[in-house]
Order: sequence, then C-alpha cells, then structure tokens
Amino acid sequence: MIALLIPLMEFNFSQQASPNVAVTLKTISVSATAVEHTIQSKVTWSISALLMSVYLLVCLLVATRFGLRMYRLVQIIRRSKIQVRTDHKWINTQGKLPTFSFMRYLFWDNTKELTPAERKKIINHELTHIRDLHSWDVMYMELVKIIFWFNPVVYFYDRSLKYHHEFIADAAVLKETSTKDYGKLLVQSLFKQMNLHLAHNFNQIEIKRRLVMMEKLRTPGYKFLKVFLLLPLLALVLFAFSNGSPGAKFTAPVNENYRFASVEGGLDLFYQKMSKEIKYPIDAKRKGIEGRVFVQFKIMANGQLSQFKILKGLSKACDKEAIRAIKAVPANWLPAKMDGQQIGQKITIPVMFSLEQNK
Repeated sequence: MIALLIPLMEFNFSQQASPNVAVTLKTISVSATAVEHTIQSKVTWSISALLMSVYLLVCLLVATRFGLRMYRLVQIIRRSKIQVRTDHKWINTQGKLPTFSFMRYLFWDNTKELTPAERKKIINHELTHIRDLHSWDVMYMELVKIIFWFNPVVYFYDRSLKYHHEFIADAAVLKETSTKDYGKLLVQSLFKQMNLHLAHNFNQIEIKRRLVMMEKLRTPGYKFLKVFLLLPLLALVLFAFSNGSPGAKFTAPVNENYRFASVEGGLDLFYQKMSKEIKYPIDAKRKGIEGRVFVQFKIMANGQLSQFKILKGLSKACDKEAIRAIKAVPANWLPAKMDGQQIGQKITIPVMFSLEQNK
C-alpha cells in the first residue's frame, strides 16, 4: 500500500523551491459543431485495452488457482475429525498428509514414530505459526500475487516471507532445546512434501538455510541495530520515487531575469491545433451544458507536462475532454527560465464550451 501511495506524494524541500507564478492564457472556444463521434465510430482495440485484457485474464487465472487451493483445504477440514483444543484445532491425518498448519488447524501425521521430545518440538514449531497468525500473512501475499502477478519482486518477497515464518518458528523451539538437537531433528525428518502452498509445513523450507539461521539466532542481540543503517537509504528512496523532486532554491523575486514558459511555434499555432483536437461531449450537448472549464497544469523544467487538475469545472465529460485535448496536442513546450536555469511553471487554460458557434 505504501509503495502505491509514494508516487502520488509530493515533497516540498523549500518554500522557495521555485517562484510561484501561474500564467492564465486566453480562452479557447469549442462549439457544438465540433462534436465527438464516439457513437458512430467503430470499436477498436488499442494496445492499452489489449494489455488490460491480458492483465485481467491472468488475474482471473491466478485467482482461480488460489480458489482451488482454498477449496482443497476446506474439503480436507470438512472430511476430517477435529479435536478442539485451547488455542488450536487438532486433526490427525492418518498418514495421508504430512504435518502442517493452516489458520488455527494443526494437521498431524499420527503414523510417524517420534519420541516425546521430538513430538513436542514439532508441535511447538507448528503452534508458533498458529499463534503468530502466519497464515494471514500467506493469504495476504496470495492476494498481492493476484494483483501484481507481473512483478517478479513479489515472488521473491513471498519466498522471503515464508523463510521468515520458519525462522520465527525455529527460534521459538530453540528456547527450549539446543541447536544441535533441533538441527538433527530437521535433518532426520522424513515428512513428505505437500503441494499446499497456503499451509506451513514443518519441512517446507530448505533445511540448510534454516540451520544457518539457527546459528545467527545465537549471535549478540545488538547486531540487529545494523537494520537501522537502512533507514537513510529508505528515506532517499521515498523522496526519489515521490511525485516531485528537490529543485534549485530561488530566493530572488520574479523580475527581468525571468522568462515565462511558452510553446514552440507560438500559442496561436497551439490554439489552432487544439481547436481541431477538442470535441464537444455528446452527453454535455444533449443536456445543454455550456460554460468555461479552467484547466491548470505544470510545465516541468524538462518541458514535460504534469499535475493536471481542474480549477473550475463544468461537467465530468467537459472536464475530461479539456484535459485530454491539451495532452493530445502535439506541442513542444519550452519551460520557464530564471537566471538562466530552467524551472517549472503552472499554466491555466480556460476552455469555453458554447452551444452556439459564434457565442
């Protein structure tokens, strides 16, 4: 959630980062004769629509796979004899399934020959998963994979999360036993693997990595402080991916050293192109809606347009069409300059929607 919100955030490093100058251009009019032809036009598949279709299709497939896994687990629970205990529910698998845990259910392979000490360690391991609600983490990651299936980082994160769950459960067992004895139990474990990725299996994660982590758990506690070394890096990433970036500090007021933003070829040429591009929304024409829409946007220091917003709207269709037309006009915007340096500047364009051609 934070990763999705960061790009929408804007950070101002200084109140004087750039001169707050907004220029309002002359009004451009669009008459009812220039009406959009969405009804008569044929429906065509654009690249974006095709990509969206592929994205939704894969989302559906991943969600279906998740649903089938959940259905399988539910069916196993329904067909099993459940023993309700204090903090969990116990199900003996009779050798048909290995030992694993899911939500508050502990599935136990009662056909395995274990000593009381080994049995206690394994139960403690699985109960840690149950008490710490690790299944909810797994369910959450399944939802993330449904939405962001195209991002390879998600799968690395999912794998690391499952490692982390096993490390936590191992640490709980090591409070009551030695690393040597517990490591021997892991190595000698004969539990079979199971294709239930939503569940926590005692032998699910590579044993070698878990054994290495056991040794790290015995290291001095102060070493966790090294994690805080990541904080400066995280702060830099936060600002780098936010909407906006630190700019040069301008302390001088707008004066003769300031050049307003413009467009290559002149504003008249831009208005001519926009007059051909913009169309009167059919819905607005039918309802007799007319008036001005004030669109504001910012010409960045690199000449790109951003931060489009409606200062004063007319209707949803007219507002959307005004912004679309401005973005669609092929124009090379020249950013404002101050003391020889390019800076950002806000521009406001009033767009007049008139039902009468010469109104």
